[in-house]
Amino acid sequence: MALPERDSTTLVPAPGRGQYDRRQPREARLLEQKARLLSATGLALARSADATIADVVKAAGVSRNTFYEYFDDLAHARVAAEQRAEHRLAALLRGAEEQTRTPVERWRALAHAFMSWVMAAPADALLCLEGVRSGLSSAGRALETAFSRSLSIVRASGVRAQDQDGLRAVALAATGETFARRLLAQRWGNPPPEPGRLERERERVERVLVDAAVRLLR
Repeated sequence: MALPERDSTTLVPAPGRGQYDRRQPREARLLEQKARLLSATGLALARSADATIADVVKAAGVSRNTFYEYFDDLAHARVAAEQRAEHRLAALLRGAEEQTRTPVERWRALAHAFMSWVMAAPADALLCLEGVRSGLSSAGRALETAFSRSLSIVRASGVRAQDQDGLRAVALAATGETFARRLLAQRWGNPPPEPGRLERERERVERVLVDAAVRLLR
């Protein structure tokens, strides 16, 4: 699965030489440059598994020398980009969870936040979901952590703990991964999905995830 050009994440290349905002502190410019390279790395790898450093610097609008100021090689940049994507997803899941009160509300919010992230950040989603030979992907680990945390909160409120809660949360996260990959494949199918179909499918898989989470309490 690869990210088509028409669905590419918007990435603003670096300003040309001498065009930087001179009022911006040097530290802020360096952070911005690194963030741009991380985004370009994720985008290049989402477009092609055979992406090269040349693809990354072209997307970022910087030189190879600039790339090597931050990263040893493409593998180093990939790890950093994936870690950033995973941290962003984890923050989204935690934020969604904090807006809820009941277990069902919590799990519905987690399912919605996860699937919305897949649709809104396809380059990050592909980066985190693909290339996993065994076990959960980094996206799956973030989802498993969120569901485990929510389950612990429910148990702390007086619901009897289950010996298999951890395994069930992993299974739930794996199901979320499968649905996420399926949604991305449908999004870029040939022919493309009819209007509204992808949204309906997203809503359906969210309901399935919530139903599966509710079963964790049985």
